[in-house]
Amino acid sequence: MKLLYTKRSPYARKVIVVALEKNIALDLVDEDLQRKSQRLLEANPLGKVPTLVLDNGLTIFDSPVICQYLDGLNDAPVMIPHQGLERIEVLKWEAFADDLVATAINLYMERVRHPNDFNKDFVANLEKCIFSAYQYIEKKVGTDTTYFKESSACPCFNLAPIAVASAIGYIHFRLPHMKAQGTLLQWFEEISKRPSMAQTIPVA
Repeated sequence: MKLLYTKRSPYARKVIVVALEKNIALDLVDEDLQRKSQRLLEANPLGKVPTLVLDNGLTIFDSPVICQYLDGLNDAPVMIPHQGLERIEVLKWEAFADDLVATAINLYMERVRHPNDFNKDFVANLEKCIFSAYQYIEKKVGTDTTYFKESSACPCFNLAPIAVASAIGYIHFRLPHMKAQGTLLQWFEEISKRPSMAQTIPVA
């Protein structure tokens, strides 16, 4: 299987971490989204990453669907519970983390496109949303030992903390002035020691 990705994409990072945790081999193909390859456009007409290309030529996108596909290949370990509220809870956290990433991307792009005259109200609102998300996550880090146990060797490590840590890692990478603090930062630094997370730190 080939994964079309970029090294800075938090969505792709999430997929790669799942694959590493489940010992699934992926042929990583680094794409330039400024000059999208014909390979990427044929696999995904929107030219978005990550896109998974199976050995039979079938393509799968986007990251939530790819993660579910990979998780179904084996049960060692299970990244997404198979049923019930446990499954919904993990998928909820993935969706929350993905929305947090989208907020961070919008903030980053506004500052890049308009470095001297960005919309201050727009930026302030996005920053408020990110800090609000941090507070929400921090409460769970302190109380929810099922999904957010503060340990790089947590046996319950699954898609929920993977998605959240990938989102925070992207914010630290693109928006260093908005790094997490306190208990949340401690949790993030600890979870980042896990080999699958350490191997996938975003780079430009």
